[in-house]
Parts: sequence; structure tokens; C-alpha cells
Amino acid sequence: MARSAAPDTRSKTARAKLAPRREPYWARLAKGSYLGYRRLKEGAGSWLVRHRDALGTQHFDALGQADDALEADGAGVLTFDQASARARRWCEAKAAAEAGVRRGPYTVAQCLEDYLDYVKTHRKSVKHLDTYVKAYILPRLGALDTAALTSAVIRKWHRAIAEEPPRLRTAKGTAQRYRAEDPNPEEALRKRRLRANRHLVTLRAALNRAWREGLIPSNDAWARVQQFGGVERQRSRFLDHDEARRLMNACPPDLRNLVQLALLTGARYGELCRLEVRDYQAASGTLFIRDSKSGKPRHVVLNEEGMAACRQLTLGRCMGEPLLTREDGGRWDRDLHQRPFKEAVRRAGLDPAFTFHELRHTWASLTIMAGAPLMVVAQNLGHRDTRMVEQHYGHLAQSYVADMVRQTAPSFGFVQDKNVLPLSAGG
Repeated sequence: MARSAAPDTRSKTARAKLAPRREPYWARLAKGSYLGYRRLKEGAGSWLVRHRDALGTQHFDALGQADDALEADGAGVLTFDQASARARRWCEAKAAAEAGVRRGPYTVAQCLEDYLDYVKTHRKSVKHLDTYVKAYILPRLGALDTAALTSAVIRKWHRAIAEEPPRLRTAKGTAQRYRAEDPNPEEALRKRRLRANRHLVTLRAALNRAWREGLIPSNDAWARVQQFGGVERQRSRFLDHDEARRLMNACPPDLRNLVQLALLTGARYGELCRLEVRDYQAASGTLFIRDSKSGKPRHVVLNEEGMAACRQLTLGRCMGEPLLTREDGGRWDRDLHQRPFKEAVRRAGLDPAFTFHELRHTWASLTIMAGAPLMVVAQNLGHRDTRMVEQHYGHLAQSYVADMVRQTAPSFGFVQDKNVLPLSAGG
């Protein structure tokens, strides 16, 4: 049977005649390699690439926006020819990687791709990391040969990030939008430098892994680049017990369950979203976090109030159901909590900048102030050791130490002689 001809996606006119659909229109580039064009009902179309490896596994990637509405710039907006060339290079690199062959220079983009594959396999989800890499590292450094990287180039990139205001999510093909900065110039600078340091950590991790694998001859370039100092801050914003109760009362029922469990466990939002009814283990009084940020599962120990909340949430429900659901019965997912949480914060009369993640800080802060050892808190939060907890909450532990010393240090009943007066300065 003759194979039907692939739809024409070479020109704007031809693409405009295609019916909108989510499944891309695929054009064969070579055996196992395809260029795809996706046309939706609204907005410009986009280019994708597909590669089938020797085991039959399909690999996909987004290439950029089609030049349906905007003029092509060769970067984010591509013509058919530009998209084809980029797709061919991507497929060739995939094929070379499968064969264990490296063609040409080993670029920063290839290095980061290898690193993200490693993280996905060995540690944790790479979705957020992939977003930051594409936004902050690849645009400036992606095309550079790792063997030719210099300290000066990395420092310039590092400083450039520290000079940029915080970004807002922006649609492709439109000018980047930015969030209003902290009104305190020193605090705004601290936050920008902290963000730059975090992206430098990601870049270093990828380069160091490639260097250890023998893919880069030397680590001198990035080893000499120092992070900005004095930008880490101890966690200081958390709720007291009365504020936590006010927030709970301000939440609608579905959000209240989510906030309650965050306050009672210190678990991250994503960890809470992925919990199922089976994850509450009544015999041990724990919640099983099977998919954590570190990639390592853990058991979160619950107090009596936490166990009571979980018993209520699991009562009469199937083991595979989501433990926490929205009003419509669906799972909580990325960003779905943000608007209702902000409204609850407003209604509770709390600091408008208070975030859901700070419920985790609230659990940690109140637990430490109640006397829990830092190692215990670190384990329940899912940290490998106490370094992170000491960095952010150590000052609270010191306060507890001072209180405990005052309460427990020995007293001997000494009576101070009230007739003894201090000498005056003029003696």
C-alpha cells in the first residue's frame, strides 16, 4: 500500500491551510528522524523534533515557534528551513550519543543535557531544573565549547543574572516581563545575587560531572569563580499558632485539608499533591513520601493531631485515591493552589507575601522551638544532614538552648546582700 504524502509545512500559506490539532504534522527528515509542526486553534504554530533510537524508543523536543505571525529570528522563532536544520543537528547528536561517539566540540548545551538525563535517572524530577537551565544558562552559554570556557566568561554571565530583576512567566515570542523588586535596594540586590548563585551551582554541577567523566579536560575555569557572599538568610517568616489557626479558618474546605497537612508534616507542596490514601500508615503513625525532591523516599512521623487528620482524610476511601483532592475531586497540581492560598492569606490578615512553602518553615520553626533536635527535624523534612536546617533555623535552636539553660541550670539559694552598694564613678 502506498504511503500517503506528508502535509506541506514549508510555507506560511501551506501551514495556514492545515486543520488545528494537538498531534503534530510530521515530516520525515531521515530514517527515524522527523520534524513536526503543531497548529492549535489560537496563536502561532510551533516546531518539534522526534527521533527513534535503536531500541524503538521515541525522543521528543521542542525547537521553537514557527514564523506564522512573527518574523523569524533564528532563535525562538524559526522558518521551516531553520527548524529543519536544528532538528537534523538534534537527531544527529542523539544518534551519536547512542553510538558513544562525540562529534565536534562538547558544548555547554550538550553538557547540561547529559546532566539533566543523569539527574532524572539518579536523583529527582528535572522539570523545574530544565526550566531554569533553558531560561538562564543556555541562552548565553549553551553554544560555547566547554573546553574553551574561561573564568571571565562565567563571571560575566554570573554578574548579568545578578543585575536582572526577577522574571515573570512570559508567553513565547513576547517581551520578557519582570516582577516588582523589594523596595529595599539592599534586599533586592541580595535576592538577585542569591538567584545568580543558585544557577551557578547548577552550571558547576553539570560541568563537574562532565569533567569527572573525562569529557572536559580541566575544571579550572569554573573552580575559580566564587559565589556572591552574604546572601543567605536565616528563615525568619513563619506563623505562630494563632496565625496558623486564622489561616485555616480562612481557607475553603479543600484548601483547608491541604494547608492543615502542610502545617502538620512540613512536607513540600509537590510531595503533598502526590500522596495517596495508601501512604498513610496507621500502624507506625507516618506518611510515606515516595516521590521527594531528593529522589529518596522517606517516612514523615506524625503527632497525634497529624494522625487524627490522616484518619479523617482516609476514612472509607480506596487505597489508590489521592489523599488530598480539590473541590471537583481532581488532584492538586502545579500552581492550582496559588490563587486560593493568596486569598486565604488576605482574609486571615497575614503578610500578603506569605507563601505556601513557608508553611514548611512554620512546621520546622515551631518544632525546633519546642525542643526537637536539629537532626530529627532534618530527617522529617527529608534533608540528608543538619546543614540546611542549621543554616536556616539554627538561631531558633540557640534561643531554645538559652531558655533551657535558664530553666535547668543549678541554683544554690545564694542571697545577695542588699546593703552592698556599687561604688559611684566619682568614688
